[in-house]
Amino acid sequence: MAKKFKHLKTGNTYEMIRDDVKNCTNANDGQTMVLYKRDGFPDLIFVREKEEFYQKFEEIK
Repeated sequence: MAKKFKHLKTGNTYEMIRDDVKNCTNANDGQTMVLYKRDGFPDLIFVREKEEFYQKFEEIK
């Protein structure tokens, strides 16, 4: 089952797709990213640096 998270500032809920995506841009090559989508908006997919993601979101148990 997919993990659900809540954004600490907005309270919006998101579903984590993967937390091991690699950033391959020149400036940040190899940086680990989280791929996630907002609940209710399946066509909106986001990516955020992994450490930052875990600072700004909390898992919904």
